[in-house]
Amino acid sequence: MRSILASAAFALTLAGFVAPAGAAPITYEISGIGTGSIGGTAFTDALVVFTGTADTANVEVIFGFIYALPLDTLTVNIAGVGTATLTEPAGLFGVPFTIPDEMDDEDEFPAFPFVLLGRLDDPPALEGFTGMGATASDALTGYDLTTAIGPVVGPGGVGFNEDCGGGDPCLATSMGLLSFTHNILDDESEGTFTATLQEVPEPATLLLMGGGLAAFVRRSRRGARR
Repeated sequence: MRSILASAAFALTLAGFVAPAGAAPITYEISGIGTGSIGGTAFTDALVVFTGTADTANVEVIFGFIYALPLDTLTVNIAGVGTATLTEPAGLFGVPFTIPDEMDDEDEFPAFPFVLLGRLDDPPALEGFTGMGATASDALTGYDLTTAIGPVVGPGGVGFNEDCGGGDPCLATSMGLLSFTHNILDDESEGTFTATLQEVPEPATLLLMGGGLAAFVRRSRRGARR
């Protein structure tokens, strides 16, 4: 009985919590076809899906025009292999308009508006990142990372510095090091991007939930005294 009461009291505490104004939990997915290895297990032309979670209240603007959001969690699912958790910080970055030539002298960005999943090079700073997934599309015009969208399909895909070369380590995951034999945007591959807002109970729902749990606690206490 004590464990039931403790669980109910904990639920009441949760029911009293309301997310800060303007904050919303959100889940992002970027997927594409990839070839590489994870933890020594090779995969070829497999569907690779990166799934990250974050809070929209943490969106920042960097370099004056890029939306940036640190991810709370990030997993990767590789078809035929399994799902692993990335164990180093990552973020999602969005450029909501076509990059003019004068802003991209080294052709570092796609011509279309795009979103990019990146490992943070110097966490927790968002200004330096190495891409590992991307999708570019006119459908992302004006997108600021805070709302649901998609699925959006366009040039991009998944990948990383080829074979983790150039002194750059592979991606660390719970299944071991993840590496690709190709980088994003190396060829005419496509990426798919989806953002889904997670539902948060409305205040009225929370009140009803709290009232119901309180009644349950009272009934449980009366039963315990019999």
